[in-house]
Amino acid sequence: MNMDKQMLRTTITQLRQIALFAVGVSLLTACGNNQSGMKLGDNEFAVLAVNSTTSDQTTSYPATIRGTQDIEVRPQVSGFIVKLCVDEGATVRKGQALFQIDPTQYAAAVGQAKAAVEMAKANVATLTLTEKNKKALFDQKIISDFEYQTAVNQLMSAKASLAQAEASLVSANQNLSFCTVTSPSNGVVGTFPYRIFSHMGSLLGPSFSQPLTTVSEINDVYVYFSMTEKELLRLTRAGGTLKEQLEKMPAVRLQLSDGTTYQAEGKIDAV
Repeated sequence: MNMDKQMLRTTITQLRQIALFAVGVSLLTACGNNQSGMKLGDNEFAVLAVNSTTSDQTTSYPATIRGTQDIEVRPQVSGFIVKLCVDEGATVRKGQALFQIDPTQYAAAVGQAKAAVEMAKANVATLTLTEKNKKALFDQKIISDFEYQTAVNQLMSAKASLAQAEASLVSANQNLSFCTVTSPSNGVVGTFPYRIFSHMGSLLGPSFSQPLTTVSEINDVYVYFSMTEKELLRLTRAGGTLKEQLEKMPAVRLQLSDGTTYQAEGKIDAV
């Protein structure tokens, strides 16, 4: 079951002082019939001593549990899901593979980018030799300055093309790595709205509004519950700043869906 969909119950415990009030009991005497056997005068009354005791009173509220944050997992490249690497509800580590998107076209793009880099390197090597030869001829005044500068410019253009090809290779490798969708953090995986699709199915991509899944960090969890304004005012009527009021609020305990109580107490962090 997905963590953020479990309906739980949280309770607030308050220490109340219960006073047992003294009650005067007028004993009616008639015809001398006194059950206690003790005859009281007209102005005499039996009394009960006043004692005090404590009572823990709890109030329960429906609640939901959420992790510290729920991170949406979305694809950064378009493609078809060909493999699910984990199950719904699995505990995962940061960087662990969750989905595999068909890498065929991205692997081909990497191959093309590598070929373009090799071609650019060869062109730079050729024009480097040309520039060196032109420089020797220019120094001997065999060729004009224009012809030599043309060779220099061609070499600079080839080096720029090489840098562009290398950048394209980096981008292609990055897109190929995006075919493996990984977990952005440690946590618990949510539901999978998309399953494995064949090439006849829907094409997923970064523009899709619905994420592939969510990963919830649950090292710390928050429990959300609602109370009426009247109840809230009763808890905060002492006055002071909001921070002071929160510190004065009683501790809360969490009752799980199976009826057991979670071992650790919580505190009200925000209202």
